Amino acid sequence: MKLFVDTNLLVAATLDEDERGEMATKFLNLDRELATTILNLMEFRTVLTKKKQLDQERVERLLDGLWERITVYRHSNDDLLKSYSVQENTLLYPMDCLLLTTAEETDGVLVTFDSELQENGAVSPAEFVD
Repeated sequence: MKLFVDTNLLVAATLDEDERGEMATKFLNLDRELATTILNLMEFRTVLTKKKQLDQERVERLLDGLWERITVYRHSNDDLLKSYSVQENTLLYPMDCLLLTTAEETDGVLVTFDSELQENGAVSPAEFVD
């Protein structure tokens, strides 16, 4: 099963956030098939450069490393249509619906710290880390 990595895990590991940073780092170092979407990588870039004020060159190097380690998916038209239905039923943010749908469509599961997503089918990284 593919483990789809939400942006919040990537950010937590990069910034070594309290509690979450260690958990995220352990999760990302698991010997498992990790995946994410191009939108997650774009969000990662924006959060680190605009919100956290990291140097963009450093962020681009981090992204290069992620492209090498993680399978990156782009969303299909089917994902968009299915996400519309998910959003209608859950009222989750559109990007979150896309992530859940893409993970499901590729026989994966979304892994996140976001409790609202966990209530709608995603799982915590704690389920995979000892």
